[in-house]
Amino acid sequence: MSNWSPEKSADLYGINNWGNGYFKINGNGNVSVSPGGNAGPCVDLHELTQDLLDRGIRVPIMIRFPEIIKSRIELLNGCFQKAIADHNYKGEYTGVYPIKVNQQRHLVEEIVRYGRQFKMGLEAGSKPELLVVLALMNTPDALIICNGFKDNEYIETALLSQKLGRNTIIVVDRKEELGMIIECAKRLNHRPKIGFRAKLNTQ
Repeated sequence: MSNWSPEKSADLYGINNWGNGYFKINGNGNVSVSPGGNAGPCVDLHELTQDLLDRGIRVPIMIRFPEIIKSRIELLNGCFQKAIADHNYKGEYTGVYPIKVNQQRHLVEEIVRYGRQFKMGLEAGSKPELLVVLALMNTPDALIICNGFKDNEYIETALLSQKLGRNTIIVVDRKEELGMIIECAKRLNHRPKIGFRAKLNTQ
Protein backbone atom coordinates (compact mmCIF):
# COMPACT_ATOMS: atom_id res chain seq x y z
CA MET A 1 0.00 0.00 0.00
CA SER A 2 3.05 2.26 0.12
CA ASN A 3 2.43 3.49 -3.44
CA TRP A 4 -1.26 4.24 -2.84
CA SER A 5 -2.43 7.81 -3.52
CA PRO A 6 -5.58 9.95 -3.20
CA GLU A 7 -5.84 9.86 -6.99
CA LYS A 8 -6.02 6.05 -6.93
CA SER A 9 -8.73 6.21 -4.26
CA ALA A 10 -10.73 8.62 -6.38
CA ASP A 11 -10.36 6.30 -9.36
CA LEU A 12 -11.24 3.16 -7.36
CA TYR A 13 -14.48 4.60 -5.98
CA GLY A 14 -15.29 6.65 -9.09
CA ILE A 15 -16.01 9.68 -6.95
CA ASN A 16 -15.23 12.06 -9.79
CA ASN A 17 -17.95 10.35 -11.85
CA TRP A 18 -20.74 10.80 -9.30
CA GLY A 19 -19.46 13.50 -6.95
CA ASN A 20 -20.29 16.27 -9.43
CA GLY A 21 -18.03 18.75 -7.65
CA TYR A 22 -19.78 18.27 -4.30
CA PHE A 23 -17.73 15.24 -3.19
CA LYS A 24 -14.07 14.44 -3.84
CA ILE A 25 -10.97 12.81 -2.36
CA ASN A 26 -8.77 15.46 -0.77
CA GLY A 27 -4.99 15.52 -0.37
CA ASN A 28 -5.21 13.54 2.88
CA GLY A 29 -7.04 10.71 1.14
CA ASN A 30 -10.34 11.50 2.87
CA VAL A 31 -13.73 12.25 1.36
CA SER A 32 -14.50 15.96 1.45
CA VAL A 33 -17.72 17.76 0.60
CA SER A 34 -18.23 21.18 -0.95
CA PRO A 35 -21.94 21.96 -0.35
CA GLY A 36 -21.87 24.95 -2.69
CA GLY A 37 -20.06 23.13 -5.48
CA ASN A 38 -16.47 23.40 -6.70
CA ALA A 39 -16.23 27.11 -6.02
CA GLY A 40 -17.35 26.94 -2.40
CA PRO A 41 -15.63 25.95 0.86
CA CYS A 42 -15.16 22.27 1.65
CA VAL A 43 -15.08 20.13 4.77
CA ASP A 44 -13.18 16.89 5.43
CA LEU A 45 -15.83 14.33 6.39
CA HIS A 46 -13.36 12.18 8.32
CA GLU A 47 -12.21 15.14 10.41
CA LEU A 48 -15.81 16.28 10.92
CA THR A 49 -16.87 12.81 12.07
CA GLN A 50 -13.88 12.57 14.41
CA ASP A 51 -14.72 15.98 15.88
CA LEU A 52 -18.31 14.86 16.52
CA LEU A 53 -17.07 11.66 18.18
CA ASP A 54 -14.76 13.72 20.40
CA ARG A 55 -17.83 15.69 21.50
CA GLY A 56 -19.52 12.50 22.62
CA ILE A 57 -21.80 12.02 19.59
CA ARG A 58 -21.87 8.37 18.61
CA VAL A 59 -22.21 6.75 15.20
CA PRO A 60 -24.23 6.30 13.11
CA ILE A 61 -24.42 10.02 12.40
CA MET A 62 -26.56 11.66 9.72
CA ILE A 63 -24.92 14.82 8.39
CA ARG A 64 -27.09 17.01 6.19
CA PHE A 65 -25.93 19.62 3.68
CA PRO A 66 -28.97 21.76 2.69
CA GLU A 67 -26.76 23.90 0.46
CA ILE A 68 -26.53 20.98 -1.99
CA ILE A 69 -30.34 21.01 -2.33
CA LYS A 70 -30.24 24.77 -2.92
CA SER A 71 -27.52 24.40 -5.53
CA ARG A 72 -29.36 21.65 -7.42
CA ILE A 73 -32.67 23.52 -7.45
CA GLU A 74 -30.91 26.62 -8.82
CA LEU A 75 -29.11 24.54 -11.47
CA LEU A 76 -32.29 22.73 -12.57
CA ASN A 77 -34.27 25.93 -12.95
CA GLY A 78 -31.36 27.73 -14.57
CA CYS A 79 -31.10 25.02 -17.25
CA PHE A 80 -34.81 25.29 -18.07
CA GLN A 81 -34.69 29.10 -18.18
CA LYS A 82 -31.73 28.97 -20.57
CA ALA A 83 -33.51 26.46 -22.83
CA ILE A 84 -36.67 28.61 -22.79
CA ALA A 85 -34.68 31.69 -23.78
CA ASP A 86 -32.61 29.85 -26.42
CA HIS A 87 -35.71 28.48 -28.17
CA ASN A 88 -38.00 31.48 -27.62
CA TYR A 89 -40.48 29.21 -25.86
CA LYS A 90 -43.69 31.03 -24.92
CA GLY A 91 -44.61 28.84 -21.96
CA GLU A 92 -42.94 28.55 -18.60
CA TYR A 93 -41.35 25.86 -16.46
CA THR A 94 -42.59 25.06 -12.98
CA GLY A 95 -40.84 22.27 -11.13
CA VAL A 96 -42.69 19.89 -8.81
CA TYR A 97 -41.03 17.62 -6.22
CA PRO A 98 -42.78 14.26 -5.59
CA ILE A 99 -42.57 13.79 -1.82
CA LYS A 100 -42.79 10.00 -2.14
CA VAL A 101 -39.09 10.17 -3.10
CA ASN A 102 -38.23 11.32 0.43
CA GLN A 103 -40.91 12.41 2.90
CA GLN A 104 -38.59 13.62 5.68
CA ARG A 105 -39.91 16.94 6.90
CA HIS A 106 -36.60 18.79 6.96
CA LEU A 107 -35.93 17.88 3.33
CA VAL A 108 -39.38 18.89 2.07
CA GLU A 109 -39.17 22.17 4.00
CA GLU A 110 -35.78 22.93 2.43
CA ILE A 111 -37.11 22.20 -1.06
CA VAL A 112 -40.04 24.54 -0.43
CA ARG A 113 -37.75 27.24 1.00
CA TYR A 114 -35.09 27.14 -1.72
CA GLY A 115 -37.66 26.60 -4.47
CA ARG A 116 -39.86 29.52 -3.45
CA GLN A 117 -38.24 31.99 -5.88
CA PHE A 118 -38.94 29.51 -8.71
CA LYS A 119 -42.53 28.74 -7.55
CA MET A 120 -41.49 25.12 -7.12
CA GLY A 121 -44.40 22.91 -6.12
CA LEU A 122 -44.96 19.51 -4.54
CA GLU A 123 -46.60 16.32 -5.77
CA ALA A 124 -48.70 14.00 -3.63
CA GLY A 125 -49.50 10.41 -4.51
CA SER A 126 -52.06 9.71 -1.78
CA LYS A 127 -54.34 11.50 0.70
CA PRO A 128 -51.78 11.28 3.57
CA GLU A 129 -49.13 12.78 1.29
CA LEU A 130 -51.57 15.51 0.24
CA LEU A 131 -52.15 16.44 3.88
CA VAL A 132 -48.38 16.72 4.35
CA VAL A 133 -48.07 18.88 1.23
CA LEU A 134 -50.91 21.18 2.32
CA ALA A 135 -49.26 21.61 5.72
CA LEU A 136 -45.80 22.44 4.35
CA MET A 137 -46.46 24.26 1.07
CA ASN A 138 -46.60 28.02 1.67
CA THR A 139 -45.45 29.33 -1.72
CA PRO A 140 -48.21 31.40 -3.36
CA ASP A 141 -49.40 29.95 -6.69
CA ALA A 142 -47.01 26.98 -6.52
CA LEU A 143 -48.49 23.83 -8.02
CA ILE A 144 -49.77 21.03 -5.84
CA ILE A 145 -50.13 17.97 -8.07
CA CYS A 146 -52.37 15.09 -6.99
CA ASN A 147 -51.38 11.78 -8.56
CA GLY A 148 -51.80 8.15 -7.59
CA PHE A 149 -54.89 6.14 -6.71
CA LYS A 150 -57.79 8.41 -5.79
CA ASP A 151 -60.79 7.60 -3.66
CA ASN A 152 -63.59 10.00 -2.70
CA GLU A 153 -61.78 11.27 0.41
CA TYR A 154 -58.61 12.07 -1.53
CA ILE A 155 -60.58 13.91 -4.22
CA GLU A 156 -62.66 15.80 -1.67
CA THR A 157 -59.54 16.95 0.20
CA ALA A 158 -57.99 18.16 -3.05
CA LEU A 159 -61.14 20.05 -4.04
CA LEU A 160 -61.45 21.65 -0.60
CA SER A 161 -57.84 22.85 -0.89
CA GLN A 162 -58.76 24.43 -4.24
CA LYS A 163 -61.67 26.23 -2.57
CA LEU A 164 -59.20 27.55 0.02
CA GLY A 165 -57.12 29.11 -2.75
CA ARG A 166 -54.44 26.47 -3.24
CA ASN A 167 -53.23 25.82 -6.78
CA THR A 168 -54.11 22.12 -6.59
CA ILE A 169 -54.39 20.08 -9.77
CA ILE A 170 -56.07 16.67 -9.68
CA VAL A 171 -54.42 14.56 -12.36
CA VAL A 172 -56.77 12.01 -13.91
CA ASP A 173 -55.07 8.65 -14.39
CA ARG A 174 -58.17 6.49 -14.89
CA LYS A 175 -61.41 7.32 -16.67
CA GLU A 176 -63.40 6.35 -13.56
CA GLU A 177 -61.74 9.15 -11.58
CA LEU A 178 -63.27 11.82 -13.79
CA GLY A 179 -66.82 10.88 -12.78
CA MET A 180 -65.81 10.87 -9.11
CA ILE A 181 -64.29 14.35 -9.43
CA ILE A 182 -67.38 15.75 -11.19
CA GLU A 183 -69.75 14.25 -8.62
CA CYS A 184 -67.70 15.57 -5.68
CA ALA A 185 -67.32 19.00 -7.31
CA LYS A 186 -71.09 19.29 -7.73
CA ARG A 187 -71.59 18.39 -4.09
CA LEU A 188 -69.10 21.08 -3.00
CA ASN A 189 -70.41 23.60 -5.58
CA HIS A 190 -66.92 24.07 -6.98
CA ARG A 191 -65.46 24.10 -10.48
CA PRO A 192 -62.39 21.84 -10.26
CA LYS A 193 -58.93 22.20 -11.75
CA ILE A 194 -58.13 18.95 -13.53
CA GLY A 195 -55.02 17.69 -15.25
CA PHE A 196 -54.70 14.71 -17.56
CA ARG A 197 -51.87 12.25 -17.88
CA ALA A 198 -51.70 10.73 -21.34
CA LYS A 199 -49.23 8.72 -23.38
CA LEU A 200 -48.65 10.48 -26.66
CA ASN A 201 -48.79 7.18 -28.54
CA THR A 202 -52.16 6.17 -27.04
CA GLN A 203 -55.20 6.65 -29.23
